[in-house]
Amino acid sequence: FASVNTPTKIKGIGAGRAADLRFIESVGRTVAECSNGNKIIIEKSTVPVRTAEALDRVLTANKGPHTFWILSNPEFLAEGTAMKDLDMPDRVLIGGPTTDDGIAAANVLVDIYANWVPRERVLTTNLWSSELSKLVANAVLAQRVSSINSISLLCEKTGADVAEVSRAIGADSRIGSKFLSASIGFGGSCFQKDILNLVYICESEGLPAVAKYWQQVVDMNEHQKESFSGKIISSLFNTVTNKKIAVLGFAFKKDTGDV
Repeated sequence: FASVNTPTKIKGIGAGRAADLRFIESVGRTVAECSNGNKIIIEKSTVPVRTAEALDRVLTANKGPHTFWILSNPEFLAEGTAMKDLDMPDRVLIGGPTTDDGIAAANVLVDIYANWVPRERVLTTNLWSSELSKLVANAVLAQRVSSINSISLLCEKTGADVAEVSRAIGADSRIGSKFLSASIGFGGSCFQKDILNLVYICESEGLPAVAKYWQQVVDMNEHQKESFSGKIISSLFNTVTNKKIAVLGFAFKKDTGDV
């Protein structure tokens, strides 16, 4: 299992948006160097689509007589409920090559999960669908947060109650109530990083309109934070000079220590 950090690049091409894959590359070199037989390598990290292709090139350039199969098995664990999500996942996603050997490798991992996960919750796809699904899942969740936050601003102007609007639309079974609570914005270590990575991928693939669409999710989140801080300053007569502001504990969601 390759579970390594994939932070946002801070310099070079794609800085501030693209994922830094140096640790994934290091995994490939280390596995190729230390393997004493054929191996199945499983991506657990959140990676850009087609990372497995790059990992395969590293392995091919450094391997000896052994054969490697690469699978994608992204984790969907949420902060604060990680152990519960691991024990009772909504789904387990396994992506692999569509060759006979690739399907056989994927089935090895399917059999491992079958020890505690119902088979109908184990989804199998090709490699690229699995890699992209993790980014898209986080992007869609963040999109819901930005959507209700944008409506909260409209509610303030019109006299509507955003909590009541959220409850009303969340009662629609096609929409559901999760991630529809208005807030200062989404935080944590994943959402913004993954959306910006998705934006960069879209731009790299010549899809500027798609990139602009997902960039708006991040822009709305920043606007919500600026709007909230602006209200604080306004309540302090538009100046914070020589004033103290106390924050009595905060996190981006309950049962976590992340902001």
